[in-house]
Amino acid sequence: MRSLLSGLFCVLLCTSCMPVMSGEQDLDLSGQEVRLSLLHTSDIHSRLIPYDFTPLKTDTDLGIVPEAGPFGGATRMGAILKRERARSSRLLHLDSGDCFQGAPIFNLNNGQAEMSFLSRMRLDAAVIGNHEFDAGLLNFVEKTRDHATFPLMAANYYWDSPNEPGNAQALLNTVPYVIRNVQGLKVGIIGMANISSLNSLVEGGNSLQATPLEQNEAARAYVEMLRPVVDLLVVVSHLGLTEDQDLIRGYEAYYEYERARPYLERDHDKWQLLEYADPSQEHNPQAVVKVFIPGVSGLDAVLGGHLHVVLNPPQQLSDPSGRKVVLVHSGAFAKYVGRADLVVKVPKAEERTIDGAEIVSHDYRVFPLDGLWCDDAMRAYYQDNFWNPGQFINAPGVRAAIAKCQQLEDRETTDLLQPFLLGMDFNMQLTSIFSYAPRDVARRNTSTGGDSPLGNIAADSMRKRRAVEAEMALTNSLGIRDNLYAGVVSQESMFNVFPFENTINIMYLSGLEIQEMLDFVAERSASRGCVSQAQISGARFTMDCAQVQLNDLRIPCSPTNGIADCPSEGREGHAPWQCLQDQDGSRCYARPATDVVINGNPLNPNGMYRVAVNDYIAKGGSGFSVLKRNTTRQETGISLRDSLIGYMQGFCTCDDILDKPEPKTSKTGERCGTLVNGEWKVDDQTINFCTQARAFKTSLTEALKTQTVGTCGCDELLPPPADAAQRCGVEGLTPELIRSTCLGSVPQGPYTGRCYCRDALGGAQECGSVTKQLETFCKNPTAMPIANAAEDNRIGRRVK
Repeated sequence: MRSLLSGLFCVLLCTSCMPVMSGEQDLDLSGQEVRLSLLHTSDIHSRLIPYDFTPLKTDTDLGIVPEAGPFGGATRMGAILKRERARSSRLLHLDSGDCFQGAPIFNLNNGQAEMSFLSRMRLDAAVIGNHEFDAGLLNFVEKTRDHATFPLMAANYYWDSPNEPGNAQALLNTVPYVIRNVQGLKVGIIGMANISSLNSLVEGGNSLQATPLEQNEAARAYVEMLRPVVDLLVVVSHLGLTEDQDLIRGYEAYYEYERARPYLERDHDKWQLLEYADPSQEHNPQAVVKVFIPGVSGLDAVLGGHLHVVLNPPQQLSDPSGRKVVLVHSGAFAKYVGRADLVVKVPKAEERTIDGAEIVSHDYRVFPLDGLWCDDAMRAYYQDNFWNPGQFINAPGVRAAIAKCQQLEDRETTDLLQPFLLGMDFNMQLTSIFSYAPRDVARRNTSTGGDSPLGNIAADSMRKRRAVEAEMALTNSLGIRDNLYAGVVSQESMFNVFPFENTINIMYLSGLEIQEMLDFVAERSASRGCVSQAQISGARFTMDCAQVQLNDLRIPCSPTNGIADCPSEGREGHAPWQCLQDQDGSRCYARPATDVVINGNPLNPNGMYRVAVNDYIAKGGSGFSVLKRNTTRQETGISLRDSLIGYMQGFCTCDDILDKPEPKTSKTGERCGTLVNGEWKVDDQTINFCTQARAFKTSLTEALKTQTVGTCGCDELLPPPADAAQRCGVEGLTPELIRSTCLGSVPQGPYTGRCYCRDALGGAQECGSVTKQLETFCKNPTAMPIANAAEDNRIGRRVK
């Protein structure tokens, strides 16, 4: 149910800060068609430093070149924003929120770098994203006040009074809308902040000091106020794609009749009463009714975020009046900058109506932020041909094109980030390597929707951690924010996986509480395509998503007949029916979490279990109310990130896998491989990797012993030192010559995440900076713990 505060809007409009119109001097555009460009960024999530990831097909379809990594980064984004601003005489840059959280620079600086960067880019306005509150409301207000030169908007939040004790004064540091005069074109910009994640924030212990307002009515109020004084109205939204569509077209919702009545009975934009949830309660003012809330008329464009999607081309939707509205989403994680070019027809003064100007045509483009961000011709060369892995980067001109783009990155942003980078290097040791992943370790199960490889080892690390040693562990899937990608696993990789500073909590749950917790997981997962919304360790169960759908039908039963009123066919494998009494009467209900097993034994409803969970869900975050009610929570202070790092450091190395007799174990006693049907097995792909890594190590060792360049042995020249020519007495000695001489007969070796070890040791450009730890790994790859993980069906699912 979306929140509503009846009768609030007139108060809101009277008491809101009235942003002053800003921009160039007023020009008379009556009767003209003018062009307005909108630069759009969204969900940057602190990715100010280029990072590695494996592009999906959707990314490559949008123009990202997989071999032109790393991706993203503020210096590239800054260069594109400045370039596009210089190409347009009438332009606004708008951001759809969530610039905070997702990379180590936020963990160390709490948003200062992000706000400073966007301010340098002359951002015109941004909506508030839900992750802006991850370090608390006071932190958001302080960073906004001290480092943001652009307005932060939320028209659908009713902030508490700043005069109340302990108030963070968000009302004084945010606005609901702004008006920009862009060379005579008056543009009203309304910010629609996130509502769907607000409950999670409150339940997680973050006091937001705000009441969320029903989105369509909040937007409608500001449209009615602004429409007479502007030419165009643009919403900058962090609601989500579906909610953006609902804003324009309307949607169905449930409310108590008494709260909905003023909107059902008003003269314009009436809500439509569809049905009573319980027909027998028709005359009860507290009865729940299903209503249709009409869309908002009068908007011209919506720039949205929150779901990390790209709409290319943008959607064009019709509002209730028939007006066409352009809906734009431009992706996330600093992978893209979007640009929408609008042709706006301004009516003559004598023909002007309340509707103002209109968008008569539009064009949209996304600019990918990879190593070829500045070279459209080279990007087209990649897209117009078929390339085997590793082939494109070696094509003529590619490395030179990447080097040219690197030189064109925004130096002002480089200078801005320098102190933040030095702070991270000193405090976080992000390049520290502690494991190797022969293949991607996925955070989500793409085959069955149950447990995932990364989720399994994350939960295992919580349960087995020293001083925790629980019988079961559970963590929410959305708390795991990224995959581990093939290559070396570094401290920075783990910050991408666990950007939140969550810790392990110990709780003592009864069997009934565990059953209720897993029922909730099944119900939450059923509403998301039956993809598991939690990851577990020490337990097994089946999500019966089909039963969730049956429960949602609310099949009535009478206390007299009991389960005899419930359907009896096709019940094999489902939990038994209960005739459940709730506030709307009795209904048929069966538990959706079935076959629950803890440490090999069926769940004992009367038993007591030691369970490890993260602190966010322990406080009720993501709707885990059963944990919020429990009073046994013990805070360990152990971060999920450190727990997983420590756990992976104890995994088996290739030397363990290839040399040790059965049963193969690591130095810490962990078994090598994965338990499948009661038997520990190392998969063939891992064995093949280890065999090839050993062959590379043997070949490299031989080359280091025997090959020479001038007076130097190859053991002195890998990676190539800057003074190689002087040291070895060879004029013009280049990394390419060293690579061909010392590594000419050596296989390519393990993939580091950016290039292969042979290229890294040879100083290849695409490998970037080769740290001492990376050099050590490449020279002895079989001694590094292997990040071996697999889905093992500990979470099953039933969809029929």
